Amino acid sequence: MGIILLFLAFGLVFLALIFTKENKKNRILTGFVLMISILTYPLSLPLLHELNILKGLEGTAMLIIFYFILLIGGIITLMAGLFTKTKLKDSISEKGTDETP
Repeated sequence: MGIILLFLAFGLVFLALIFTKENKKNRILTGFVLMISILTYPLSLPLLHELNILKGLEGTAMLIIFYFILLIGGIITLMAGLFTKTKLKDSISEKGTDETP
């Protein structure tokens, strides 16, 4: 189960970066949501132990690593959002690549 949590965390961060490409507002919002998702840890730990999805200390450690990856991914996405252009059209028009005959 621990490997699945790791792949899920990396997948969520990867999808957050891919689907918010060239969109500053969405990237900042997604980074913020990924960062505050760690607040669900106190609820998910007893629930996953009660359902026997996580077992013992190893399961708890994997859940901590899962949320740590989400936190780091949220920080990276938020920082990338701060340096992203607002829209793809804005960045193209700023470069002056529009050629009109």
